[in-house]
Amino acid sequence: MQGIFISYRRQDSQSAAGRLADHLKEHLPGVPIFRDVETIEPGVDFVEAIGRALHSCGVLLAVIGPRWASAQDDAGRRRLDNPNDYTRLEIATALARADVRVIPVLVEGAQMPAGETLSDDLKALSRRNAIELTDKRWEYDVAQLVETLKKALGILPGPRPEPTPPVPPVPPMPAAQSWKKWAWGIGGLVILAAALDESGLLEPDPPMPDTFQAAPPVDHGQAAPAALNLAGAWADAEGGNYQLVQQGDRIGFQGMSPHGPVMGRGLLRGNQLVLEYTLDGQPYQAALAAGADGMSLTGAYHDPATGESGQVALRRVR
Repeated sequence: MQGIFISYRRQDSQSAAGRLADHLKEHLPGVPIFRDVETIEPGVDFVEAIGRALHSCGVLLAVIGPRWASAQDDAGRRRLDNPNDYTRLEIATALARADVRVIPVLVEGAQMPAGETLSDDLKALSRRNAIELTDKRWEYDVAQLVETLKKALGILPGPRPEPTPPVPPVPPMPAAQSWKKWAWGIGGLVILAAALDESGLLEPDPPMPDTFQAAPPVDHGQAAPAALNLAGAWADAEGGNYQLVQQGDRIGFQGMSPHGPVMGRGLLRGNQLVLEYTLDGQPYQAALAAGADGMSLTGAYHDPATGESGQVALRRVR
């Protein structure tokens, strides 16, 4: 099977290249991944090893960070101007071969270098369509790259997974309430929940104190009652801590996630808590089920646009 050659400059994108290599090994099992620090044995000529690797690869990923074109050697000369620069040799060799697809991969906010800043043997790189990998959407961006690599390498798709059950729609909230967007990270999954404004649905009269008072949990072993009490302190596996308050079937929450302060609201029907929120302007939905003992909240989030979904888990703090 043809492999993937990851070209990068250590002064510029070594960390991103290593992270990308790890993800490709996970998502493309059996595909050879060439990255110099892992695959060149001590004492082997670097240039010869690169030539052999390129001979057996079908794709070269040119990882480009903010300092890719401007990196300098000890004498203050731009490395890219050196004909023997390893990064230049890797990419130029791949560009000269018709059977290797060269894909620029932009990381850390880098921009594609202009053709006039590149040597003649690299100018074709500036005309290649690039893919950007961002920290906020790393999993999604890498997934898009993996699909491109599968097509380029002729990898047949595996069996289709079972479809994810649709997330129940959120019952309409009162029109008078306004919504704000906050980042909510639960179980390592970034979710944006709708936040209560100053005239929030759960704010009693007089105003609610800053410190919420946790309500006693439901007794263990009892079936979830119609008016399940979820008020109290909750935590996720990533160290996030949250306080839930409840008034009838309306739930409000606030706290500190691994990604920053959070607050939001939802509706409780039986033991089902449903939420609607946005992430980077994109709509999401989530549905959480309370355990029969009232000590856990588990479920899934769902992206209606892409079909992406993932697990969410909270536990009550005793």
